[in-house]
Amino acid sequence: MASKLRPVGCVAVKKLLGKSAGLSQQQVRTVVHRSLLRLPENYPQPWDYKTKGFNVSDMFNDRTQDHFHANSKLFVVEGNIGSGKSTLAKELAEQLGMLHMPEFKMDDILIDRYGNDMRKFYHLFPERFRIPDVEMFYKNPMSDMSAVMQERIFSCRFDQYLNALAHIMNTGQGVVLERSPYSDFVFTNAMRAKNFIGPEYFSHYYYQRKRALPELNFWPHLVIYLDAPTNTCLQNIKRRGNKGEIACVDETYLKTMEESYKDSLKEYSRHSKLLAYDWTKPGDADVIVEDIERMDLDFFEWHSGEVFEEWKMLIDEIGWAEARHKVTNKHDARINAFDGIDKFEAGELYISPRDAGHWLHVMKTQVLKSPYGYGYNRHLGDEQAGLGIWRTGQTLPEPWYDYWYKEAYYDQAEAQETSLDPDSDSYDPDYVHHHH
Repeated sequence: MASKLRPVGCVAVKKLLGKSAGLSQQQVRTVVHRSLLRLPENYPQPWDYKTKGFNVSDMFNDRTQDHFHANSKLFVVEGNIGSGKSTLAKELAEQLGMLHMPEFKMDDILIDRYGNDMRKFYHLFPERFRIPDVEMFYKNPMSDMSAVMQERIFSCRFDQYLNALAHIMNTGQGVVLERSPYSDFVFTNAMRAKNFIGPEYFSHYYYQRKRALPELNFWPHLVIYLDAPTNTCLQNIKRRGNKGEIACVDETYLKTMEESYKDSLKEYSRHSKLLAYDWTKPGDADVIVEDIERMDLDFFEWHSGEVFEEWKMLIDEIGWAEARHKVTNKHDARINAFDGIDKFEAGELYISPRDAGHWLHVMKTQVLKSPYGYGYNRHLGDEQAGLGIWRTGQTLPEPWYDYWYKEAYYDQAEAQETSLDPDSDSYDPDYVHHHH
């Protein structure tokens, strides 16, 4: 049966989750199948946050709490590589009428709005700017760029989590998310176990994590963990037939992730409800939906612990408007999480000023063929914009971006030589050949 709990290593999942994890103790149904969800006649339309953004002044036109209903929840599906998360997450979202957010992939930020695939320009970029996708990582996991990739992934998982929160607060629709920045460290531990990243970056990562996670504030309502044995994951990976993945993601890598998930689940359990399933053989999503429907994902008492606390602390519309603005705008969250952190001890993250200047020259002369940033290039189809635009934190003509490192970061990238040469007339096409 899919809902049977099984041991993870030497710690039983049920023991790990605590006595409150027993489904038999849950008496009140809150989340329901989408066919049973009933909304009031005056239920508001979703706020078009990707077009309008959301400022605190918008609270007078659209009240956040009016959007919330029984299924306005955030669920996270966790599990080892090859455990079958994607299939289950998609099925749960479909049955519960929630938005499915697949696990972040580097491909999500390597292709811009104009269809430019950054990887096609990597032969012109200095090595430090050739951010690996998963296939590049598998081919050369010992590269210094593995640390750069992991740093970028953590930042993007952070953005994706804000995206999930923004969607719930602006539309009321719940979200089923695959993995989260809270569990991202299981990959960092596995990469360190295989010596794919050095000890300096490893320490930097955990300092960065400690700085960033409090800015998210809201933990998931429910975490669903699929416990697939390492051998099962290895078989699934071999079945996919990717030779690079098979060589890189071996038993040591997967075992380290499995062990790290024990710590992740303990951390989750202080803030979220947990369900864990024996996924040696994939179970039935219908059974998990029934388990979810038996749970009370709304009840909270101040003396009962921290589970749901962040979702219950805000009791008035002003507080919710401020939280909604923070997760929709992203600026304050990212500033507090990522700005001002020294990276000089993590050599893999070092950027030569000359390399940065050359990369910006390539972006202007070869990629965008323009001295202007994203959204302001009429020769690429952009409409005239800019005269009436002012916002904090980024200069895109749109108020919303999915990932900072897709396009929003570009206008804040600086190098002395390009600031003195905005048209990149000094571009040297042989720079990479001469210096690398």
